[in-house]
Amino acid sequence: MSTLTETHPQAAPVDPAEVTTVLVVDDHQAVRLGIQMLLDDEPGIEVVASAGSYDEGLEEAERFRPDIAVVDYHLPDRDGLALTRALVTPASPPRVLVFSAYADERLGLAALVAGADAILGKNTLGLELCYLIDALARGERCRFQISTGVLASVGEELEPQDRPILGMLAAGTDPGEIAGVLGLTDDQLSARRSAMLKALKAPPRISEPPGSISPKGDL
Repeated sequence: MSTLTETHPQAAPVDPAEVTTVLVVDDHQAVRLGIQMLLDDEPGIEVVASAGSYDEGLEEAERFRPDIAVVDYHLPDRDGLALTRALVTPASPPRVLVFSAYADERLGLAALVAGADAILGKNTLGLELCYLIDALARGERCRFQISTGVLASVGEELEPQDRPILGMLAAGTDPGEIAGVLGLTDDQLSARRSAMLKALKAPPRISEPPGSISPKGDL
């Protein structure tokens, strides 16, 4: 789902004194332990904390101030996108990598709107996870692989004033630049992104063919 804007055939050597600290958030202990074992084998990466829920993730992030947070989308209290929004709010936020067993383009767009730096499918966890963490630690930007069809379809579900924001985010435009172009304050842009995220997490609207009759009952 995420690719780097620059290609690197091999990760650059990491200075032992420059350790990248990582927080892992997943509701399954076995998954957390597996990721920790994987990352602990990588030079220059240290898992400083793990958590199994939204609340625990926030607590551990505030306590350890990790460089990178690896966040599962499915959490028992609130989802990983809500956690992403909370994590990227502070002045010095961690870079966030969202992962999910269902990392499709729609979820990729939602993760992008939430403020995530990358998204990865659970079926690809392994060396790709290590590579992305290393790249994010070096300050590289990732671009989300979103097709024009999905972008247009999702845009139809948003308020008209939010469609330019979606387009610029998908193009990799910095949020500060987006705010400047649209004449918004940082707080106003943050509020619009939260509203967009709420719409994206709702079930997609399906247009009924002409002449169809909706079934009776609650929607």
